[in-house]
Amino acid sequence: MTKFLVNGALTDPFRVFRGEEKLVTAVGWAPWWVAAAADDPGWKNRQPVFDSALLDGRPVQQISTPFGAHVAGLWQQIPAAANNEYEVSVEGQAWSSESAEAGSALEASDVNLQIGLDPAGGLDPESPLIIWSETANPLGQWQTVRLTAQAEARIVTIFLKSAPNLPKRQQSVFWRNARIRPIGRYKRSINIIGAGDTHITLEPERPQPSQPVTAVVSSTRLHEPVELVMRRPDDRTTAVTFLDQTQDADRTIWRYEFVPDRAGLFDIRFVGDEGARLLALRLLRVARDVQLVPSDDARTTYHRVYVLLPPTADLHWLAAAARGSFDGRFTIGFSADDAGIGNLANRQVLAVNPHHWPEVLTETWFQQHYSGVKFTAVIANSPDDLETWLKKWLPEG
Repeated sequence: MTKFLVNGALTDPFRVFRGEEKLVTAVGWAPWWVAAAADDPGWKNRQPVFDSALLDGRPVQQISTPFGAHVAGLWQQIPAAANNEYEVSVEGQAWSSESAEAGSALEASDVNLQIGLDPAGGLDPESPLIIWSETANPLGQWQTVRLTAQAEARIVTIFLKSAPNLPKRQQSVFWRNARIRPIGRYKRSINIIGAGDTHITLEPERPQPSQPVTAVVSSTRLHEPVELVMRRPDDRTTAVTFLDQTQDADRTIWRYEFVPDRAGLFDIRFVGDEGARLLALRLLRVARDVQLVPSDDARTTYHRVYVLLPPTADLHWLAAAARGSFDGRFTIGFSADDAGIGNLANRQVLAVNPHHWPEVLTETWFQQHYSGVKFTAVIANSPDDLETWLKKWLPEG
């Protein structure tokens, strides 16, 4: 299964969001914050700086308001299944201190980290529909924040939030390793249609590896800016070429082209807000061309000799048949139908003690049900006799 979250690790690559130098966010995530009210003091509800920071040897997302406080975080829309429960988790850490020393908690403020889920896929971080986790205050150490919530639509929104109570000289929040998993049985939707009847069609719909695919996105809404992102089965992205954008009556049409380089399930998303907003989704199965063989036809013609043992045969008879058939590589079995079936030019059945069947097997029976079978009755008094006879018998034709 391809992943729900894009860049759940909240690490490289980072990019400048909408050209704003103070809004550097991990790819797949968009920033949000609550603006200051007219009567707020200067330190309250400041717009934070979003940036990357190196912690424990790797880049992670940082949100900071030195000498101030904020209510802010990140969001990302993801595919879901309505009425399914999800467990969401993320690791957070905060530095809140009157000291400039990294990791210090001198006279720290509560930072109130939370994770939230909008079950209807809304984008308002102050919506009353959002289900929020309990608050956490992981000062100077990583702590996992968890939430369990139920989706109400095919697209839900994950929110990360921090809300320090007081201004501090050092006020930074760090995020990493966001995860979401369905609880119980779950089946992904192959095609998710977004707002404005936004949907993706593919040509061909069942490509082979290295076969070019054209993706056509259609919507009654003029989404912008947008892009098509394709993720391979290993969760890496594949290059997508934008072809053109046109207008057809009340619909906007975007066309793209890509080449899947391997077999597997590809996750194709039409996204806005630099990857954070999910506008439409389509899963694409890429498979190598497989030749299907009709049930009654063999892949290739060959001469088959079937040693048919009666229902009365025990392990001693089976072992003797195997030893006697070894040099000739004959097929051994207990089913008259298996012995006769198949569109082969040369089928020979060696029916061992056919009088031991409830209804005596005869050549007439095979000609009636499996025409063309060459029938030979083999009467053997003991397993040893059967083994000897099979070793000496030569196939006909």
